Order: sequence, then structure tokens, then C-alpha cells
Amino acid sequence: MSEDKKECFVIMPISDAEGYDKGHFTRVYEHLVKPAVIEAGFEPMRADDTSKANFIVVDILKQILESDMAICDLSSRNPNVFYELGIRQAFNLKTVLIKDIKTTMPFDIAGIRTLHYNENLRIDEVKKAIPEMSKCIKETYETNDKDVNSLLQLLSIDKPATLPDKVTLSKDSNLILNAINDLQKQISSLEYAKLIHRNKEVMLPNGEGIPLGMYVSNKNNLIIGKIVAETSDKLILCDDYDNLNYLDKSEYINKGFTYVPF
Repeated sequence: MSEDKKECFVIMPISDAEGYDKGHFTRVYEHLVKPAVIEAGFEPMRADDTSKANFIVVDILKQILESDMAICDLSSRNPNVFYELGIRQAFNLKTVLIKDIKTTMPFDIAGIRTLHYNENLRIDEVKKAIPEMSKCIKETYETNDKDVNSLLQLLSIDKPATLPDKVTLSKDSNLILNAINDLQKQISSLEYAKLIHRNKEVMLPNGEGIPLGMYVSNKNNLIIGKIVAETSDKLILCDDYDNLNYLDKSEYINKGFTYVPF
């Protein structure tokens, strides 16, 4: 990847979380994290920053491992976030940890440097936090690999995980990857169970409301998933394999998508 196109993968809650206003973490990303990443000279990338409706776990894993930098928001102690952080930390890859003030720090990673921000997102607080976060990203990226802020350094583990240049998956490796995928599905199912009871419908920019539980089909009448929740600009869909996928609301309106009850 060229020096002027360095990527920073943003690991953070995407869907709404208990104890936070609707769309809170989308606002954290758009008004705090994303500007800080850009100011640090990186291109921000989040799991739902894609036009594809099938951004699956393999794509996320590649971003976690291949991005030049990562920033991880531990706020709300989201299980998906810790799953993705664990992978990045296993390879001792440079990662900035952040969290809001009201989230207690998990004991296992309490010794790792973490930048705090105020979850109220007041303008003065955000203006103060952006340059602090940007500076932390740049300093972490420029630090010596031996000084990476991670669990491996905290535990004095000398050899991080590595990937060979070319991989031929054995039967055992396939079993492990399938187990990881099953774990991700279980986590997604837990998110789904929490989300499905929160609101009775999702809202589109044109004012149309769609009841939760409706199935979305494209212009070719192909079902792509069931509506389980929303962000400010995306529908969150659950497919037959319990994967959570994302569809732009504007794309739903403009590209012939519709919904059916089953």
C-alpha cells in the first residue's frame, strides 16, 4: 500500500447498544474517530464502509490483518469488538485503544494504554479530543515495532502470530476457520436478539417506515436478508447464516429494493 494511502481500520460497535442513544456510535465515528484518523494522514475504513451488502467475516479479517493501523473503541464492551481486537493483538499489529468515560476498562487489558473521550460528544469536547486522538494514532504508527502497545508486550511474549506467504489449508485448518466463523455467527445472533426488541420499525430518508422482521429483496426478486435494525443511514440485515450485513437506505430507495413479509 502506498505511503499516501495508508489505511486505518476502525474497530468499534456499529449497531445501537444498550445504554446509548439511537445512532450514538455512528455519531462517534463520523464526528470524532473519522476526522481524527484523516487528520493523522490515514484513510479510515469501518466494517460497514462498503457498497457491498455481503461484507462477510473473511473481508473483516483481511482488513484487521492488512491495514497499516487500527483504532479500537472499547465503549459498551461489545463482543465483536473484542473478537476483532484479539486477532489484531495476536499478530502484534499497531492499534490505538479508545473508550468513553462511562465504560469500565476490562481487567484483562487494563494495563494497555487507552485514550478516553467524553461520550456526550459536546462540540468543545470533540474539538479537544480529535487532535489528541490524531496525535496518538501518528505516534503509535511511528513507534518501533518492539514498543507496540499490545497484550503481547504486556505479557513479554516475543513471537507474535505470523501468516505464511502462501497458505494451503489443511483439513484441520479448515475446521479451525469454520469454528471461528461459527463463533462470529453466534456473536451476531446475540446482537440480533438484543436488537430485534428495541424498535418496531426502521425509517427511510423518504419518511417510509418498514416493520422489523421484513425480508428485503432486490429488483430481481432475490431475498438478501431480514431487517433486524438500522443505523442512521443503513439497514442492518440478517441472512440465512446469521451474518449481519449492511445496505444503504438511499440504495434501497433508488435501486429497486423492496420488502416482503416472508
